[in-house]
Amino acid sequence: MRTLIIGDVHGCREELQTLLMRFGYIPGRDRLFQTGDMISRGPDSLGVLYLARDLGIQSVLGNQEARLLRVLSQNPLERTARDQAFLERLGKEAESIAEMVSGWPVWIEEQNFFLVHAGFQPGVPHPVGMKSQVLLHVRTWDGSGADMENLKNPPWFECDAWKKTVVFGHWADRGLIFRPGLRGLDTGCAAGGALTGWHVEDDRILQVPALCRYAS
Repeated sequence: MRTLIIGDVHGCREELQTLLMRFGYIPGRDRLFQTGDMISRGPDSLGVLYLARDLGIQSVLGNQEARLLRVLSQNPLERTARDQAFLERLGKEAESIAEMVSGWPVWIEEQNFFLVHAGFQPGVPHPVGMKSQVLLHVRTWDGSGADMENLKNPPWFECDAWKKTVVFGHWADRGLIFRPGLRGLDTGCAAGGALTGWHVEDDRILQVPALCRYAS
């Protein structure tokens, strides 16, 4: 059995299919995981989710999926202009997408790795004790999690270490992160970068270039 963990897909269905072909995915033998943010920005969010469902891809909740669930739970009159624009980008598929992602976990633990969307909370040894907002949104660490986007602060992964490899996405501007105990797989496919996967057993990176730039 082989394992492939796929970075943020963001609706890029064709690139996902190509990456799986490059991996040589064999249904019923290989295992597939994904770092969250399967939806939004790219051209075919619902198609990505159908493919993930059919292939049994195990995904964690990303900040885009979490945002969709939050916005749809609100009174429409209380939505901000940005939230309304977010729903409009997903179009009439928004409700169907929300139904498909609503049961996703915020983190997954396997024998030799943790899977999370954004990152881990420094100072906490296991994700069971971490704040979900950190798991979904962290990039930099200020010591408390009050400001997780300030580039004057260090990246979260430079503030602590964990017993298993932490696999994450969310930070496309940093690109591929391949360090001891860390695999950061968001390489900005929807923004014209690449879709990245990590073959766990071979400790090998696979990449497929984006077909075009779908979003900034």
